[in-house]
Amino acid sequence: MTAREFLTNLSIILVMMAIAALLETGVPLFAPGGGQRDRRAANLGLTACVFLLNWLLSSVAAVLALSLRPAGFLSMLAIPRVAQIVVGVVVIDFSAAYLSHRLLHVIPVLWMFHRVHHSDAFVDVTTTYRTHPVETVWRTLFVIVPVWIIGIPATAVVVQRLLQAANGLLGHANVSLWPPLDRALSLVWVTPNVHKVHHSRERGETNSNYGVILSVYDRLLGTFTPSERALSVVYGLDGADGAERESLPALLAMPFEAPVVPDRNVRI
Repeated sequence: MTAREFLTNLSIILVMMAIAALLETGVPLFAPGGGQRDRRAANLGLTACVFLLNWLLSSVAAVLALSLRPAGFLSMLAIPRVAQIVVGVVVIDFSAAYLSHRLLHVIPVLWMFHRVHHSDAFVDVTTTYRTHPVETVWRTLFVIVPVWIIGIPATAVVVQRLLQAANGLLGHANVSLWPPLDRALSLVWVTPNVHKVHHSRERGETNSNYGVILSVYDRLLGTFTPSERALSVVYGLDGADGAERESLPALLAMPFEAPVVPDRNVRI
C-alpha cells in the first residue's frame, strides 16, 4: 500500500469516526461517567498504533502477492466477477471477523492480548481500535490466508474492510437504536446493541456475538445473545479496572501482567 492509498483509507476511517462521534452526542445509549479523557487518550494512542501497523502489514502482503503471484480456485471458476466479490466478502468476513475473534476468546494466550480491548470500562467509538498490536497481526492473518488460498479478488477485500471499519465504529459507538429496528436488523446484521452485549462483564455474554458485519454466523453456530441485553449491560473486565491502566504504555503491557483476580471470561 502506497502512502497515498494509506492516507486515503485513513481519511475515510477518520470521517466515519467523526460521524459516529456526532451520533453519540445526539442519541447516546448511556451517559458517560468520569475519567473519560484519560481512557479516550489511551484508546486513540492504540488507534494510531493499529493504523500504522495495518499500513505495514498491508504493504508486506501486497509485495508478497505480487512477487509470488498466488492463484486460488475462484479465479479458475467460470462465475461472474460480481459473484466472486460477494463470495469473497462473505468468506473474509467469516474468517477475519468471526473465526479469528472467537479464537481470541477460546485460546488463553490470545485472550491475554484481547483483554486489552475488553478491559474498557465504557464503550464508545474510541474503543473500536483499542487493540493490542499482537491481536492486529493475528486478525490480519485471517485475511491474508483465505485471499491466498481461494484467490479472492482485491475488490472484495476492499469492500469487506470498509464495511468492517464502518460497522465496527457504529457497533462500538455509544448510540441508542430504536428497539423494533434493532430487532429486525439484528436478524442478519450486527447492530450496535448486538455488539454491546459482547462487551459485557458476564462470561456467557462476552463469549457471544463475535460477528462484526453479519450476525448469521453467531446464529448458525450457537453463539448469539439477543440484543435486548445491551440496555442493562455492564462493561469491562473484573480485575482490569483502574485509572492506572488508562495509558498507552499500560495497555501495551497488560497482556504480560497476571490478572489481579481470576478472569471469569476465559474459556479453557
